[in-house]
Amino acid sequence: MKVFITGITGTLGKELLSRFYGQWEITGYSRDELKQAQLQRQYSNVTYKIGDIRDYDALHLAMKGADMVIHAAAMKRIEVCEENPIEAIKTNVLGTENVARAAFYHGITKAVTIGSDKGVDPVNAYGMTKALQEKIFISYGYNCVRYGNVFGSRGSVVPLFYQQAQKGEQLTVTDPTMTRFILTVDEAINLIMLALDSPMRGDVFIKRSPAARLGDIAAAFSNNIKVIGKMRGEKLHEALISSEEFTRLTEAENGYVVIGKDLVRSEYGVAYTSDRERLLSVPEIQQLAAKVLGVPQPTETLTMTTSQPMPPQQ
Repeated sequence: MKVFITGITGTLGKELLSRFYGQWEITGYSRDELKQAQLQRQYSNVTYKIGDIRDYDALHLAMKGADMVIHAAAMKRIEVCEENPIEAIKTNVLGTENVARAAFYHGITKAVTIGSDKGVDPVNAYGMTKALQEKIFISYGYNCVRYGNVFGSRGSVVPLFYQQAQKGEQLTVTDPTMTRFILTVDEAINLIMLALDSPMRGDVFIKRSPAARLGDIAAAFSNNIKVIGKMRGEKLHEALISSEEFTRLTEAENGYVVIGKDLVRSEYGVAYTSDRERLLSVPEIQQLAAKVLGVPQPTETLTMTTSQPMPPQQ
């Protein structure tokens, strides 16, 4: 099986390498030559291609001969996309069109892209581009996966909070009452494989996931926390399934599938949001952090104290 993976140097790309190295014939595509060189020392039997998904010609050439595509490359930081929306469009929308079009013209029948809960009823530039990313893959008949925050992934608050706590620094939290869906990278990969192994119909695969308050995530690492207020483009709670999508929803393994084109029922449902899911406790978050980061679990549970009053629950 020849598999083409965009964003090979990101958290998901590296985990795919770790799990399927030696099983798949992998071509990894990204812009980061230093990180590719670092990966090559560990995973030498992989073809690495330097390139940008914005460049259709380079992408088309690099993808030649692939049997399957996993599209994981994206601009992901909300604040960066908010300040540079046209750059987010070039990568997440036009770049995704390039990936889907190249796969289609190479006759590749299996391709999956990585969506986000922030693409459901989006309020920021990142979420809007991720919603369009799904629509593009669906239009080619390819499948999508959609999930929330991968716990401990590159750029997430988890490794940042851990490093700050180790240095005795104050942890900054925008709003401790915010809730976010949480899953592990292994669960994300399992969802991708479910989407790849299913018929290609332009469907969106969603895993049912617990959630966590941002304040509880911070409290799992330190009680020295400063509340700084919500940033532009942030939601209080995220959604994995919109109200309208319940008209096209079916159940799947540990989750749901939003059917790309056909109506399943006429009734709308209540949006599946992170404040309606089970919330992880601080000890559960500490246990998960110890596993993901490879560090000892704290012997006692921390309680959060802040430099200003917490906003009321909503």
